Amino acid sequence: MREEAPDSPLAPGSTRARFAPLVYLALTLAWVWPLPLHLTNRFTHDPGDPLLETYLIWWNAHARPLSDAMWNAPYYWPLRDAVALTEHGAGMSIVSSPVQWLGGSPLLAYNLLLIGSIWWSALAAHALVRRLTGSGAGAFCAGLAYAFAPYRAGQLAHLHVLLTWWMPLALLGLHAYYEDGRRRWLLLFGASWLLQALTNGYFLFFFPVLLGCWVLVWTPWRLRPSRAVAVAVAFAVFSLPLVPVLLKYYTVQQRLGLARTRGEMQMYGATWASFLHPSPLLLLWTPHEVLTQEDFLFPGVTAIALILAALACRRGRGPTGRALLFYASAAVLMAWMAAGPAREQLSLATLWHAYGWVSWLPGFAGLRAVERFFMLATLCLSVAAGLSVAALTAGRPRRALVLGIVASIGLLADGWIRAMPLGAPPSVLEVPERNARVLELPFEDGAVSVAAMYRGMSHRLPVINGYAGYVPPHADVIAWALRRRDPTVLTELRRGHPLYVLVASTDEAPAWTAFLDGQPETTMLGVEGGGRLYRMAPAAYAAGPRPGAAIADALARVDGDWIVADVGRARAMRGLELRTGGNLVRLPRDLRIDVSVDGTRWETAFEERPGGMALLGALQQPLVIPLRVDLRDVSARYVRVNAPAFGAKAVTVFGLGIRD
Repeated sequence: MREEAPDSPLAPGSTRARFAPLVYLALTLAWVWPLPLHLTNRFTHDPGDPLLETYLIWWNAHARPLSDAMWNAPYYWPLRDAVALTEHGAGMSIVSSPVQWLGGSPLLAYNLLLIGSIWWSALAAHALVRRLTGSGAGAFCAGLAYAFAPYRAGQLAHLHVLLTWWMPLALLGLHAYYEDGRRRWLLLFGASWLLQALTNGYFLFFFPVLLGCWVLVWTPWRLRPSRAVAVAVAFAVFSLPLVPVLLKYYTVQQRLGLARTRGEMQMYGATWASFLHPSPLLLLWTPHEVLTQEDFLFPGVTAIALILAALACRRGRGPTGRALLFYASAAVLMAWMAAGPAREQLSLATLWHAYGWVSWLPGFAGLRAVERFFMLATLCLSVAAGLSVAALTAGRPRRALVLGIVASIGLLADGWIRAMPLGAPPSVLEVPERNARVLELPFEDGAVSVAAMYRGMSHRLPVINGYAGYVPPHADVIAWALRRRDPTVLTELRRGHPLYVLVASTDEAPAWTAFLDGQPETTMLGVEGGGRLYRMAPAAYAAGPRPGAAIADALARVDGDWIVADVGRARAMRGLELRTGGNLVRLPRDLRIDVSVDGTRWETAFEERPGGMALLGALQQPLVIPLRVDLRDVSARYVRVNAPAFGAKAVTVFGLGIRD
């Protein structure tokens, strides 16, 4: 499969080739400059995903990978399995956790991973192309093309998207196994596949598409079909640890009613124009306005020019030529996949939307940022570029040096960025009480919430805020209640323990400060952590609604501003349940329940702001979000609730559970 070029100055055994890792490292440090000067006190790009991923890196160093504890990171409290709302990042732990165990900070681990994602990607792509061709020039150019691809500049905020050195190593294992049949290469393939799948959930689904294409094309089906069987067995064995991971995501998201819509997938799907959108960070290319941050799919021009030159010179022959044709074609297919699905699955448009060919498979319909398929296109394009250099310089060492230098300059120019944008991490928040909970306002401000999570690494207390790919129902309830300045939700959040509330220094700070200043049992402690810090005293635990039997013969109807239920005769009413279905905006400011013996004279049995009850309902039954009210066994025939927008079927009246 390999074509040696021992006379090339960049061949594997040459002096220059031995320095390739150091050259890659030097270029990586220059590319991320000035980050190497601030590894422990700055983060990259924006105050969003980098802080989230730093938090997950910290948490994974303290929880056993894939254990129950790993899923229950203390954010979005009191929700369980909060990590299943985003990428778990367990695969990053192989590098990030040892850094922290040796005394490094989570931010240091994050920044070292970012630098490593570029350096190690270069080394992995280099190793793959060197194995395929024996060409040092081709391998070096492949490493540059993959490590410094323009696409990476647009994904700087998403570390888990950049950690992709495992994919070329997996492909290296496949090529080597098909070449000499040694099982050690299957171990390299399987371990690389597993670690890639544990690092990025998108590539857990996307990478097998490329692997399937590889097996179909490279397997000698008539002579050695057993090769494909062995690869399938290795893939299945190394995929076993992923089964509980997938089940956890499935059960949690089903329980919470979380799903992606086809419209979301289309919004994050590529168009023809996407491939002309360079990232604003790129030095030599003019940026364009884009709809989402995922739309920077500009591939550069050098890699494409190299591939076209090799094909035009009819270098698509022999082992190198076959590999070139495969990876060039795979790059086109992976870019095509990035366009996402058609508007409707069962339509003719699905025929020319390649993603629609796989979207019916389990998991693919739940992936929003389908444009990340382009990372696989970037890999294939980089490998094809390296193969093109090898093909164009085969047997011509002087040409290898000249073309290698020219191609390297072009590849670096395509993907070189301006000075790496850096930001200061959020300040530390000191909370003296170890049984406290922490809330930061404004709750709906993503920057505030992710900063709250980041500060959680220092005070190590449960944080009510959260920042993830999905927003759980109970967080929507908290946001809704706080928008209405409903203090009952704060009461529920501080039952049995103090609640520390930090009002961040934003434009909304005066309004939130006035709100908290008006709350009972609340003390302003001072300015800390970038805002005003309040302490709300613990609230007593409330007795929940007592169990009772639904009164089956109750007849409910909507009557003006009320839902009225007639239970047939005067009897003890233990409670009432109003099922909102999550449509909380239909609730009145104050929920009121009246009872009557004769239907003409009414007495108020309950009147309260509904935020706290809605929070309890969202935690217990997130798909229904019921409001349950204890009526204290009041005796009446009629009961009414001032929520007619939900309809008569949304109400259930409960009795004592015995014949009365």
